[in-house]
Amino acid sequence: MFTLYRTIVTIGLLCLAASVLAIPPTGTEPPVYDNSRSWDNTTYINAGNILMFVTNHGNFGWDIAGVFGYDAGTFYPYVDNASINDGSLDDCVLYAAGLWVGGLVNGEIRMAIAEYSDEYVPGPMESGTHMPDDPSFKVYKLYIDSLASNPNSDYLNWPVDQGAPVDGMGQPVMLGDQMLWAVYNDADPFQHYNNASSTAPLGIEVHQTTWAYDDPGGLGNTIFIRYKLFNKGLNTIEDAYISLWTDPDLGDFTDDLVGCDTLDDLFFCYNSDNDDAGHYGSTPPAVGFKVLSGPVVPSPSDTADFDGTPMPGYKNLGMTSFSKYINGTDPSHFQESYNYMRGLTRYGSPYVYGGDTLSYMHSGDPVMGTGDLDFDPSDRRGMGSCGPLTLMPGDSQYILIKMAVGHGDDRLSSITLMKELLNSPQPQVPMLKTATSPHPISMIMLNALEPMQASVIFGYDADYPRGKDFDYATLLPSGLPSTDSIVIVPEYPGFNGEAVRFYFPLAELLTPYEGLCDSTVYTYYISGGFFDGEGFLFETRLTIHGHRSGDLNLDGIVDISDLIYMVDYFFTGGPAPELLETADLDQNGTVDISDMLVLIEHMFGQ
Repeated sequence: MFTLYRTIVTIGLLCLAASVLAIPPTGTEPPVYDNSRSWDNTTYINAGNILMFVTNHGNFGWDIAGVFGYDAGTFYPYVDNASINDGSLDDCVLYAAGLWVGGLVNGEIRMAIAEYSDEYVPGPMESGTHMPDDPSFKVYKLYIDSLASNPNSDYLNWPVDQGAPVDGMGQPVMLGDQMLWAVYNDADPFQHYNNASSTAPLGIEVHQTTWAYDDPGGLGNTIFIRYKLFNKGLNTIEDAYISLWTDPDLGDFTDDLVGCDTLDDLFFCYNSDNDDAGHYGSTPPAVGFKVLSGPVVPSPSDTADFDGTPMPGYKNLGMTSFSKYINGTDPSHFQESYNYMRGLTRYGSPYVYGGDTLSYMHSGDPVMGTGDLDFDPSDRRGMGSCGPLTLMPGDSQYILIKMAVGHGDDRLSSITLMKELLNSPQPQVPMLKTATSPHPISMIMLNALEPMQASVIFGYDADYPRGKDFDYATLLPSGLPSTDSIVIVPEYPGFNGEAVRFYFPLAELLTPYEGLCDSTVYTYYISGGFFDGEGFLFETRLTIHGHRSGDLNLDGIVDISDLIYMVDYFFTGGPAPELLETADLDQNGTVDISDMLVLIEHMFGQ
């Protein structure tokens, strides 16, 4: 989205000079930021082949603060900052993007959008509204080498009180080789002045995690964005849609086209020809976005994934619509914005192609030249949406987006590469598998049953040849207590090859969870290296089943009522414990009179 200024200089002959400056659409108010707030517009992610700005108010991809002076703020290919500053590598694939949320509150449309001016403010919510500003409301940045052994300032000041993700030991959760985290909300009514919205707030708090990998290949051409949304207001939001809005400027913005792939839940921008004048020349890239995991909605026969946790009775929505519009047809009213989010035209009419009413614009295949294809190239906007859904007060939702840039020998091969990157496994590291020990790790009576050990199995899929090359001696788990020992296991159920078993002191592992009665899941990491010296980092999750052995009535404590429960069960035909594991005190896999003796010894023999 640029405006072309031409300066004609006549000194004996006529010279034409053109410069490209990005500006919002005509009639749009420029961004206005209350100077009393901690707007973070200078932080960017640059782990791989893309440098992209990320803010703490919903917008990303836009250099709002003019750090490099190009306005657009998603540089590809990225080599170093010096190359951007001197203009030798200053081409961009994205001008701006952001999160939109819209829905009905008591039948009236309410919106929260991040566009050319944003309706979110930094920080979390409290008591149903936004909090007074604080300098700690910023974008936090971690590097793979700035963790516990070499912490940077953001690691040491990780904002747990704001909701920043931590593992089971309370340490920051690290994703990728570089990770950004921020929290923002739409609860300040004075921030809702955007031309395309201007409604009362929804009361939504957003936790955004953005990460990337330092990889010279395809993985370095990707960026991941995870949104966690919380309805912290007092209103039920019905017919809600969650959208990723984008203004892709692929080098020269005047020759862009857009499209979507409904089967793979992705949308993209590509060049209309093999001549991206003044920028990528005859080999223009393509940029795309994929909904890896959408919001969850009720579905009795399905099981959804919520950030790694299964949710029976729900399913994940994919991308349910894609809308495009061009500079000059931007929405100027909340009704028009909500129409676009639902896959309608600006004025609420259904999109029709070939006599069919569709929720997706331009879902044809540009590479094959078939189906509904975009035409008449110009400055494009694209919006992928998920919905409808209902957000009750206290509800939360989780959305995972993958962004990728494909760069081939021409515009069409770039589309093919971009789709391959978006559809590739996440992330592109050895296809490792994990499993916990055969019996679930459960909360136990630490004083009565020590010493005991817990173990975690780690191994690889033998069908992935690279997995056979990692050096077990270099394996290092993170986010768990120090290991007692590491043992190589030649064969283990669930693995197609040898595995390694980490043993942990159970008391140290479970101490942070001693008061819990519900299961909890936390993330841990295993890093190491291959025999050729290349390193890897693998992420997985471990489930701690938070009941205590002996707590038969599941009230969180072990006392005389549990002994009475056990006597009733054994001798008077009383009900069995809801979790039989709580009655297996000697951990031998069966429940019998010997377990009662252990409980009596624990209660009266100390």
